[in-house]
Amino acid sequence: MADNNKDSSLETDANQTDSGYVCPIPATHDKFEEAHYFLHRMMKEFHEPEPFRWNLNAFLQALRSVTLMLQTELTHHEGFTDWYSPWQKQMKQDELLQRFLEGRNTVVHKGMLLHKSRIITGHFRGKVIKWAFDIPFNVNERSEDILHFIIEEWTDLFFIDKEHSAINEQFGVYRTWIVDDLGEGDEDVLILCHRAWSRVSQIVSAAHEFAGAGFNSISEEPGEHDPEKVNLLLESDIDPTLPVKWGWYEP
Repeated sequence: MADNNKDSSLETDANQTDSGYVCPIPATHDKFEEAHYFLHRMMKEFHEPEPFRWNLNAFLQALRSVTLMLQTELTHHEGFTDWYSPWQKQMKQDELLQRFLEGRNTVVHKGMLLHKSRIITGHFRGKVIKWAFDIPFNVNERSEDILHFIIEEWTDLFFIDKEHSAINEQFGVYRTWIVDDLGEGDEDVLILCHRAWSRVSQIVSAAHEFAGAGFNSISEEPGEHDPEKVNLLLESDIDPTLPVKWGWYEP
């Protein structure tokens, strides 16, 4: 038998916060946060080529959907066309956002973006490289597999013994991801994604204000999406217990 005394407190509006704030463009806001999620997934799986590529594709699609949702939700709002036209013009003149739009169209309708990865392997002291070894690796190889290879091949040969007696010295893999379709030069694609996300965030923030509500959840700490936070993989990153086993620190 159905319970007619259902607790109404369990029925909540997904657009409403604990403070009672109701987002005027919830689908837009959700797509914007979805893009942000995939940006962080790219950082988390930076050294896993396939998941990194899949998360980039998902980021491109979610970011493109933000303004599509915005138009759907606000199209009947009084004054929307006049308000949005300058933003549309600005986006069409933005070379980076146009590249990201074309990139999204490629992964949805045509095929894969061409990814390049610069991989530097070597001997690190802390996070500073002392010796680099110029050995070519396939762009689709996982950084952890590359690291295991150089550990097996180079231990006792290049200044690092099995006991790692030199404190803070270990092997590592440093890599960057370049996608020419999204930006020229050697800028890591994470930098480009952060830049594109930040520009769309300005539109999302302005849209909230246009709809009569504030929106301050898009700010992050400076360098939050900096590839320098993730692009080096060290032996101790794979196994955090190693510095103790090597005798660098007391257990």
